[in-house]
Amino acid sequence: MTPAEVRLAIADGAAVVDTRPLSAFTAAHLPGALPLEFNLADLTERAELLLPKGLTLVVHAEPERTVAASVGLLEDAGCTVLGHLDGGLQAWQTAGGATAPLPMVDVDHLHTELARYRVLDVREPYEFRHGHIVGAQLLPSGEAWVRPTPQNGTLPIAVFCSGYGRAAFVAAVLARRGVPAVLVAGGMYEWTQHGHPVVSGAE
Repeated sequence: MTPAEVRLAIADGAAVVDTRPLSAFTAAHLPGALPLEFNLADLTERAELLLPKGLTLVVHAEPERTVAASVGLLEDAGCTVLGHLDGGLQAWQTAGGATAPLPMVDVDHLHTELARYRVLDVREPYEFRHGHIVGAQLLPSGEAWVRPTPQNGTLPIAVFCSGYGRAAFVAAVLARRGVPAVLVAGGMYEWTQHGHPVVSGAE
């Protein structure tokens, strides 16, 4: 699909699923795009978990060798795929298309500035019970599309998982809704490795 065709599809309600590496997505992506990093082993399962049924998609996949596989795996998940962005991000930008970053903070910044954020933990309930940041709110990533956005007043939301992938997806969903959100790089793994405190138990 040309950039112009992608714009029309988005205007008609299609969502862009970006299967590039998360490092590329956080740097620049099509506004409103959803990150699902390409992995031949589990892309279908993650799409089934995270994407709502009936959503029409346009795929943004780079490098070129991952395009056909990305489309096929998303179709295997039951998604309707209209096509892919031909020429990738370079073609989009050359045609005048806007891009957006996904803001990130590291765990040390979050620990120091915790009062400036509302923490949204998007892991599964059993992970949350095992250990989470004090004051964090639980929203499993598979429910992010259908659950209402947490009310947070004026505080930006820091989105947190075990590593990167689920939190990046939920942060992108929030961005589509106009909610200020940042991705916590490294998630619970980095948080505990840096010796920051956790609490256990239910929400």
